[in-house]
Amino acid sequence: MPGDRHLRARPRTDPDDRWEVGSSFPLTHAAGPGTTRLPSPLRLYGTGRQALLALLRMGRTELGWTAVHLPAYYCPPVADAAATVLPVRRYDAGPRGHVDPPRPGPTEAVVAVSYFGDRPADPVTRGAALVVDSTHDPFAPWLPSTGADYVLAALRKTLPLPDGAALWSPAGHHLPAQPAPSVRHRAAAGQVLAAMCLKATYLSGSPVEKNAFLSAFAAGEAAYGSTSVSGASDYTREALPAMPVDRWRRQRTANAVVLGDALAGVVGLRAHVHPFGVVVECDSGELREALRTALVARRVYPAVLWPQPPDAPARHLDYSRRMLHLHTDHRWRAEDMLRVAARIHDVLAPVTGPTPDPTDTREVMEC
Repeated sequence: MPGDRHLRARPRTDPDDRWEVGSSFPLTHAAGPGTTRLPSPLRLYGTGRQALLALLRMGRTELGWTAVHLPAYYCPPVADAAATVLPVRRYDAGPRGHVDPPRPGPTEAVVAVSYFGDRPADPVTRGAALVVDSTHDPFAPWLPSTGADYVLAALRKTLPLPDGAALWSPAGHHLPAQPAPSVRHRAAAGQVLAAMCLKATYLSGSPVEKNAFLSAFAAGEAAYGSTSVSGASDYTREALPAMPVDRWRRQRTANAVVLGDALAGVVGLRAHVHPFGVVVECDSGELREALRTALVARRVYPAVLWPQPPDAPARHLDYSRRMLHLHTDHRWRAEDMLRVAARIHDVLAPVTGPTPDPTDTREVMEC
């Protein structure tokens, strides 16, 4: 019967034939030494966007905040969502540092972003509150020294979780009430968790079709775009405290050093090592696109963090068109990083690469 097509036995594949670097996490067993003592009290939301919205809504209704200052280089959908709560003022800051620092009034909050895990520049004027977005290194050792009023971090960029974002106050300020997970969010997180399970099975060589988990990831990601605020899923609330976050962080940073060293001197790009991974700046946007396309064909899935709108400041728009982020997290070891570097060397040599797999996908990361 046609409906039984997916139930027929299929042969296993050598896991090395499914080797890849980048893209979304598969489900990973979370255990072992190196767990992180989580801040307390802590609020857990469905996504980083939801955590920011919850904080801004509390600031508006309870603390009298009248505007929020966001860096010019920021994830556009997050900035758009913030504008549904408070007027947004942009200040000229990005991965290359401050050009024009924020000038908030006494009732206006400032968001400073840790780009790729680096410590953000301290604003001269903090206004009503300083909020640090540490998504790219959620529990960075430098966080306590920032003097931040609030810290928020989306967790599934660095951890194998289907959802989740943390919000806390190092200064001991009042936090929004912890919301329960909504029905809509539970369903979305369930789709992503199913996708993570299928991806883990696929990577092991089992006869799972790649489109099965790609479509599940896409459906979950689409649902995460809502501006409704929800608590994190049951899975994330239970799994997060058991995760060896410190050990995984050390692996990520060590891998980044290996990859950065292996890319030193490559003609056409500059490699920058960060706690979140390696950022390569290509000499031109055209070279970046050619490199990205060739890497995807070679099962290396870089991310663009973040595509900027056409009206963005020229230097930020230029940077976003020339950069790629290469993942170095705990899924891989030094030999994998050298394998990625070899592919980049081959592409820029140049060497004719394989034809891209039409079922493949480029990295899509929720902000």
